Amino acid sequence: MSRAGWPRTRVQAVFDISNISADDSDVLIASRPGSAKEKITFTPTEAGRHVAKPESCDIQVFKDSKPEQTYVDVGIINYHDERHRAKDGTLKLEVVMPKIKASACKVGGDALIDIRVTEVRRLEFAMFNVRAVAIRFTQE
Repeated sequence: MSRAGWPRTRVQAVFDISNISADDSDVLIASRPGSAKEKITFTPTEAGRHVAKPESCDIQVFKDSKPEQTYVDVGIINYHDERHRAKDGTLKLEVVMPKIKASACKVGGDALIDIRVTEVRRLEFAMFNVRAVAIRFTQE
């Protein structure tokens, strides 16, 4: 029996729960790996295939301005995540931007423009969305 008088339930999972103490909670609710709501999508705006770059390529970020070089839109990268408010500390642009930059590299982008961040907090949940346009510089 636990401190609250409820029978202790044993849960076996595929992932490591060794860092959780038996006294931390009376009930452990586990989800399968990969069931997080984080999602990154890409919608191309230019016809044709793009040459992917390594994920660690250098991507320029233009938050409030546009580049002076000529460029073409490659597509729109959208990042979306939902978390419980107790765990929403990682829902910040600084944390998400490396993932968005890696996606821009995969689609052959050189920079990100028109970055829009939307945050919504309702009851105990937080929703975080980042929309950015990936562009490729032209040689004109």
